[in-house]
Amino acid sequence: MQVSTSSNAFPPDLPPASPVIYRFWRGVVRLWFGLTFRKIRVLHEERLKEPAPALLLVSHPESFLDALTLVAGLERPVRCLMPARLVRGVFHTLLARGLGMITYLPENRRSALEACRAILAENAALATFVELGPLNLTGNTGLATAAASIAVDAASRHSGGAGLRLFPVHLFLPVGHTRTKELLIDIDQPDLVQDFISRAVGGEQDQVQELARHLEKRCKENSFRLQPAALSEFLADLEQALREGLQEELNSHPAWKQKLEGFELSRFVVQWAEQMNCSDPGLLVSLRESLAAWREACRRGALRRLETEGAGAWLRGPLGRGVVLLETVAGFPLAVYGLVNHLVPMAVLYWAGLLKKESGQDKTTKWFWRGLVVLGCYALQVLLVGRFWGRRGAGLYLPTLPLSGLYLWRYSWLMRHQTRIAFLSLNRSVETTNASRLREDFLHEINQALDLHAEMLGLPH
Repeated sequence: MQVSTSSNAFPPDLPPASPVIYRFWRGVVRLWFGLTFRKIRVLHEERLKEPAPALLLVSHPESFLDALTLVAGLERPVRCLMPARLVRGVFHTLLARGLGMITYLPENRRSALEACRAILAENAALATFVELGPLNLTGNTGLATAAASIAVDAASRHSGGAGLRLFPVHLFLPVGHTRTKELLIDIDQPDLVQDFISRAVGGEQDQVQELARHLEKRCKENSFRLQPAALSEFLADLEQALREGLQEELNSHPAWKQKLEGFELSRFVVQWAEQMNCSDPGLLVSLRESLAAWREACRRGALRRLETEGAGAWLRGPLGRGVVLLETVAGFPLAVYGLVNHLVPMAVLYWAGLLKKESGQDKTTKWFWRGLVVLGCYALQVLLVGRFWGRRGAGLYLPTLPLSGLYLWRYSWLMRHQTRIAFLSLNRSVETTNASRLREDFLHEINQALDLHAEMLGLPH
């Protein structure tokens, strides 16, 4: 069988990528990652130092970006096996050729397997991905059947294949609103392929199946996955978000007779979450953060609603809130005047330690000294005004001191107890809208992820 001569599919006898060309294009890819502020960190890279044939099974659905992440992150040159449909455009084609990727069309699976065998025979490193579609590279179902077939074929047909090691590789790719910006690559402990060949009872097909089952188990042990308790909590929160969305929709249509009794997540959604937890934990982390943002918005809205409802009848009505807001605006200049008048007394009280709530002094004694300090500062300020503006100016200024001080106290109480509640009441509709928007964004992300997963599995949306 001849391999397609399409620009996106290479022949099986393709010579190894030139080290100089490979390093050039890898430098270009690393520069691109650096400019996009994506730092790549590789864990346990020392496991790949040995110059022996290595097959890397990435526990992430195949994508061209993931292949570039491996190339940029690993010091050892690695050839990636990639479906031709993922290599789009002239620049992607140049990258794929320069980096020695093996691309294949669906009708040329056998030729791609032969190319993989030739690469491993040269003690090179080859990377392949788990396949979530209905058919993988070998035309069978299963996450790791293609990788197992490549490994068994290479180990059994070449004398150097006895030393072939198979490395599960786990990726954490932050997406959406994920706070971390690091791309993480974890090189897991390797398996010696020859051990499975010697243990398997039966022919080559039995060896492939046993190795595939083992690899699928290793892939599900993703080092970045959510723990079972966290995954269960995420599914429960997802069900609650969907339930609330449906309840609001039902409430907006009183004529509808549907009820929410017995509502629960479908088995497809649960399986999708479990699969993503193994193959794309970064997606689940992003969805959890979106869900947490919505829940936090709901929590703040509920707390503020309780606070406004418990503020009394005066602030619950529009008239009372209007009066409070009007005084807040109109009284601001007078409060500033009072603050200026009392900067000196407050500074002296602070330096003297008379503003501290906890003190060994008796309260009566403390208030006596506070009053004495304030009166002394008043006298000093009146003397200064009289010095510059005369006795008439001092006489006009004197009564404003205690009055502005009393209003400053009043304004401070107003801001803490009533103005804040009035603004919260005005802002409730905005917060409700914001919470609804966050929930809609979260549900949109969920629907997009489910549609993409269904498409990969060949199912209708």
